[in-house]
Amino acid sequence: MGIVCCMGNQTIRLGRVFGLEITCNWTLLLIFALIAWTMATSVLPATAPGQSSLAYWTAGVLGALIFYSCLLAHEISHALMARHKGVRVAGITLWLFGGFTHLDGQPDTARAEALITVVGPATSLVLSGVGFALTLALSALNAPVLITGLVGWLALLNLVLGIFNLIPALPLDGGRLLSSLLWWRSGSRSAGVHQAVRVGVIFAYLMIAGGVFEALQGALLNGIWLAFIGWFLMSAGKSEDRQTQILSRMKGMPVSPAMVAPLIRIPDWLTVDQLLGTGPREVPIYALQDQSGQPSGFLSLADLMSISPSARLQHRVRDFAVSASQLPTTTIGEDLGSLVRRLGPGVGRGVLVMDGSEAVGVLTSTAPTVGARSASSPGWSWPT
Repeated sequence: MGIVCCMGNQTIRLGRVFGLEITCNWTLLLIFALIAWTMATSVLPATAPGQSSLAYWTAGVLGALIFYSCLLAHEISHALMARHKGVRVAGITLWLFGGFTHLDGQPDTARAEALITVVGPATSLVLSGVGFALTLALSALNAPVLITGLVGWLALLNLVLGIFNLIPALPLDGGRLLSSLLWWRSGSRSAGVHQAVRVGVIFAYLMIAGGVFEALQGALLNGIWLAFIGWFLMSAGKSEDRQTQILSRMKGMPVSPAMVAPLIRIPDWLTVDQLLGTGPREVPIYALQDQSGQPSGFLSLADLMSISPSARLQHRVRDFAVSASQLPTTTIGEDLGSLVRRLGPGVGRGVLVMDGSEAVGVLTSTAPTVGARSASSPGWSWPT
């Protein structure tokens, strides 16, 4: 349904497809249940009367599973095209409004962004065409009406999904296609996104107004849902516009003034609990040193925070040491905008700043930009 850089909601891991991490948000269950309920209590009884409740509900649940498989195919097409165009993909999340493909970075050209975007609706429309063709074939073969009706309704759902996604409002695919076209015409990605968001806001307001009208006419649930989607599109579009403008202002700004230096160095014999209880939290990557003062690796605070409280008492921080090559890195002279486009949400976990083969600082979205103290500086004390 859309392409994003990141989402902060808690998700449940479903598995991997083509090497892509597939997760779902708990809100997925709401729409899954709604689709199954609609099929079992309304659509299928009208299409194939005279069946048992068990048959309707079995077909309804199966139909919801198939529909989300089609939705996943829509998102996988985005992800595979992004890979083909050299953009790393963090994974796919299915949730309340459908699905999102998480990209670590952004396409380099308007053409690449357009291709990554258009394959999603195209996949849904192709699946719809296959579904309608299969419906005709099943009818010709006198297949059970319940099965034929289920396939036909799934074909219709995919058609609606493909067309709805072409609405020119970010973060829908239609909004991203419009953004890429405006990017190509203006030569500026930020200008393209800004203009596309302005168009999208108009559509969002129209949807909200339509929802209010529906509610006043007595279709309260449909009206609330339509207005809520309009509000979501407006909020998400404006948020993306702000992020794009920030990236644009970062262009030409080197990493060095924004990094925290020198690196905070900590003894590698500390337990995880000792570090988390007494150490500074504003920098997400630490440099470890052994008892002789020699470097022994690096440590990601985000990795430590995921360790259970009982394990924190047993493990030393050196048990989680990694090399510089295992962390996201940048160089002193890299452009901040290019870095964020390259790493996407990975920047938030901390980026090690390298000067040749030497680590000289860390870049983080939360730490102060200057003046970080090392572990040997006054103010930090470590348990022995």
